[in-house]
Amino acid sequence: MLLVAVFGTLFLLLLLRVPIFAALGGATIVGVLLHPSASLIDVVRNSINGIDSLVLFAAPLFVLAGNLILAGGVSRRLIGWVDLLFGFSRLRLAYVNVFGSMFFGGISGSATADSAAIGSVLVPEMKKGGYPTPYAAGVTAASSSIGIIVPPSVPMILAGAATSVSITKLFVGGYGPGILIAVSLATVAWIRRPRSGVKADPEKFSIKRMGTTTYKALPALVFPVVIMGGILAGVFTATEAAAVAVVYSLLVAIFIYREMGWKTFFNILKESAEFAAVLFIIVATAQAFGRFLTLAKVPQQLTEFMLGFSSTPAVVILMMILLLLIIGTFMETVPIVLVLYPILEPIATSPEVGMDPIHYGVTFMGAIAVGLLTPPYGVLLFVNSKIAGIPSADLIRAVLPFITVLIIDVLIIAFFPPLTLGPVNFFFG
Repeated sequence: MLLVAVFGTLFLLLLLRVPIFAALGGATIVGVLLHPSASLIDVVRNSINGIDSLVLFAAPLFVLAGNLILAGGVSRRLIGWVDLLFGFSRLRLAYVNVFGSMFFGGISGSATADSAAIGSVLVPEMKKGGYPTPYAAGVTAASSSIGIIVPPSVPMILAGAATSVSITKLFVGGYGPGILIAVSLATVAWIRRPRSGVKADPEKFSIKRMGTTTYKALPALVFPVVIMGGILAGVFTATEAAAVAVVYSLLVAIFIYREMGWKTFFNILKESAEFAAVLFIIVATAQAFGRFLTLAKVPQQLTEFMLGFSSTPAVVILMMILLLLIIGTFMETVPIVLVLYPILEPIATSPEVGMDPIHYGVTFMGAIAVGLLTPPYGVLLFVNSKIAGIPSADLIRAVLPFITVLIIDVLIIAFFPPLTLGPVNFFFG
């Protein structure tokens, strides 16, 4: 009855479109009041300890770096460089959309920032090129989900803050699945391509154009190399890397590309500070909710249920993926990571299931990436329907084939560990 009251409160508040931090806070208060041994002071103390984490500061810093890069004109130059690679194809803009998202996700660490940066440039271009608007927006929305998988991923940072998992290893583990998803989405884009109306305007390749375009995009291309190279070499931690990313992106935006004035810079600081404030409030309430779940022994009950239902590893993994896919339809990414990641980790890494912690983490990220595209709360649907100027219903129909292949990719990631662990073992032994 206690859990029914708590989760009933949570779902009711979410249905009423109450902000997620208020919904989590309200459900926690109901649980504390009804639980005989729960202490409000203990729950509040746990929420404060949850945001007292140096690792957590990497998330808003990477978002700030991504915003600076976006405002500094990097996205346009990066798209131009990727366009150079696919200029021979009739569907070059669709391919540029997918692989441009993969590159930009490796800079911003955010799927929504990726979608805004790529979509604002490519959706209008694709519409002018004769692509149907739902197709253009669907490709953009689907490809933006890669931002959760490729480093520096904000949800991966949150997972590291919520548990003891290595953020660096999660970052490295995301490369293989990120490439798999990009290739899969490009394949779907080709299969679902418009049969007529698209202007065939392949760009003629030339060494001169290649050199000029690469030179212009070089600061953006070097960005992930500097960040991940520094982390892998042990020069700095993930949080220090985020600080370096901010300084680097600021230098590129102001002194190299010279497309961002100080007024824009201060506006970005304000927006990033607002993001950080909201993030920390959500983290605090999610930690409080997680503490209540621990007091109510929900993790133990969930473990007993799943392993009692089946001791076959494949079945348990499928149950976890299904749970994440369902919850992803109505809850945002941040609270899913903060609440469910530490609850499901002991199940996934138990002797009965036997998943490696890094393999579990990347599989988790792949599953919640699907939630960014699923109604009614898929954030990428709202972002791209606004950019394209079409109803969400039209975009949902266009994105369904991509959702299907994303789910298949998640299953491949889950049941083919070398895709994730191969690069990790190569770098860390």
